[in-house]
Amino acid sequence: MENPFNRPPIDVSARQVDGRVPCWRKDYLAAVSATKDEKGRLLESLRTGEDPTIRDGVNLALSRLLDPEGPRDPLGKTAFLVHDGTGTGKSFQAILAAKAIAAETGEPAFLTTRADLIPALRRDLDRLGLDDSGITFVAIEQLGPFLKDVQKQKQQFSVAIVDEAQDCRIPEVRKLLDRIPASRQLFFSATPFNNIDEFCYFSSKLTGKPIHQIKTEITSANDLQFAVADQLKQIISAGGMVHREFPFYGNVGPAKLLPFSAESRSAETQLIDGYARLVENRSFAQQRQLRDDLTIELNTASDATKVDTILQRTTALLSQNRKVILAGDDLPVASRILKDADGLPKETPGFLSALRLALASHGIESSFIQAVPQSSDSIPALAKERAAVAARNFAEMARFVDGAYRTDETGRRVELRGLNNQPLYAPSQTKVILIPYQQVAGWPELNQRFPKAPEVSIILAPTASADQFIQAVGRGSRRNSQGPTDVHLFANGSCADRRRMSALLKGLQFIGATGSPALAPFLQLASDCLERTSAQRATQDQRLIQLQKNQHARSARIFEPARYRVN
Repeated sequence: MENPFNRPPIDVSARQVDGRVPCWRKDYLAAVSATKDEKGRLLESLRTGEDPTIRDGVNLALSRLLDPEGPRDPLGKTAFLVHDGTGTGKSFQAILAAKAIAAETGEPAFLTTRADLIPALRRDLDRLGLDDSGITFVAIEQLGPFLKDVQKQKQQFSVAIVDEAQDCRIPEVRKLLDRIPASRQLFFSATPFNNIDEFCYFSSKLTGKPIHQIKTEITSANDLQFAVADQLKQIISAGGMVHREFPFYGNVGPAKLLPFSAESRSAETQLIDGYARLVENRSFAQQRQLRDDLTIELNTASDATKVDTILQRTTALLSQNRKVILAGDDLPVASRILKDADGLPKETPGFLSALRLALASHGIESSFIQAVPQSSDSIPALAKERAAVAARNFAEMARFVDGAYRTDETGRRVELRGLNNQPLYAPSQTKVILIPYQQVAGWPELNQRFPKAPEVSIILAPTASADQFIQAVGRGSRRNSQGPTDVHLFANGSCADRRRMSALLKGLQFIGATGSPALAPFLQLASDCLERTSAQRATQDQRLIQLQKNQHARSARIFEPARYRVN
C-alpha cells in the first residue's frame, strides 16, 4: 500500500472537472514573511511551494475573494470554501490567508473557530514564525458580545475566516457570521456537507444563488448523487472552492458485533415503554426533551456492554507495541425509568469514563480528553469553564504525543528540533488516549510523524454523526507515525446502535456524493455493520417470539379448563 505522506494529497476538485480548475493569478503568499528568523524555515518552505497544497489553497482563495467580478451571496458577500481533508494543513492556510489578505487590503482579518481550538491556531501561528498583527482571533462562542463592541467602534475587516466551518450547521452561528462587518467570507472544513440543508447553505454562499433555488434543483432531481456532483462541478469551475485530501492509509476490518444479552434487551424495552408513558400529555418541548433523554439513555446503556471487549482488544494491541485511540461518547446517565435494588435510579457511567477506570484497574495509564459542558458554546458565563477544560485537554493530549519538548519561560510547550530543523523523536508518556466524538475536531498535536513511532489503532463505538466519525478517523490516520492505521468498530444489535448506524450511513452516503475518495472503506463498513446488526436483531426477535409461543403452549397444557367444569 502506497504511503500517502510520500506525495501531495489527491486534488478531488480537479478530478471532478477533468482537470479544468481555475489557476491562481497572483502569489499573495509571497508578501508574508516571518517575524522570527529562527522559525522562518517552515514558512519559507510553504511560500516556495515545497508543499504546494497550502500555497495553492491560499492563493486560490484570495484570487476569488479579491475578484471584483466574483459572485456575491444575497448579503453582498464574496465567499470561498477550502474543503480539504484532515491533515492537509487547513489551519496553516487559514492563518496565512489572514496575513496575506490583511497585507493586500490594509484591513485586519477576522478569524473565528470554537474556543477550544483557538490555542491550536495561535500555536500554529508561532510555528510559522508569525505574530498576530493584522489578525483578530475571536471564539465562535463570543461572537455575540464581540459584535456589539465592533458595531460601536464601526470597525471593518478584510475577511471573516471560519475554521471548522461545519459549525455553520447551527442557524445561530450562521446569523452571527453574516453580521461580521466584512465583505468576504472564507470557510475551512474537512466535512462541510453533511446533509442537503448544509450543502444548500454553502452552495448559496459560493454561487450567489438563493438557497431555495438550489434546494429545488437538488430535491427535484431523479438522482441525488448526480445533482450534488453537478452543483459541485459548477462551483469548482467558477473558482468557488477547492477540495484536496489524502486517501485513507490503513486497514478497515469488518465491525465486531458483540452479544446483546436478554437482560439488556429487557432493560431496553423497559426504557422505551417507560419514556412512552412519560411522553403522554406533555407539551411539544417536553416531548422533544424526553426523546433526547431516551436516546442518551439507550446509547449509554448500549455502549456499556462494549467496555470489557474493548478493554481486551486494547490490551492485545498494546502488547503488539501499538498506540490506541479510543473514540466514543461519554454521557453518564441516572435513569428516569430503571431502578437499582435499593430503589434509587440506576446510574450508568459514560462510556469513555468506564473505559478509563477499566484501563486503570489493569495498570494501563491513559490520556483522557474531556468534553466541554453541553450548550456552553451559547453561554458566555461558561467561557472560563470551557477554557479550563481546553487547557486540561491540551495537557492530556501532550502526554500521548511522540516527540521531544520543553516548556519555555511563558509556560508554552516548545518542540525541540535537531539537524535540518527536523523534530526530535521521544516516546510518549501514554499509549492510549480516550476522545469523545464531541472533541474529535481538536487533535492538532497528532499532526507529527516519526518513523520510529509505534503504529496506531483506532477503536470506535457507533455514532450517528458522519461529520464526527470522519473527523475521528481522518485525524487518527494523520497521527505521529508513518505506518498504516487500523480501524476497529464495535457494535451490537441494540436499538441504539442500529439507529446510530442508520444515521451514520445516510450521512456518509451524502458526503460520498461529493466525490471524497477517503470515504469508500467507511461507507462499506457502515453498510455492512447496519445490515449485520439488523439481521442479528431479527434473528433474536424470532427466537424471542418462538420462546413466547413455547411458553404459551406449556401454559395451555398446565391449565386445562375441562378439569374445572361443574357437571
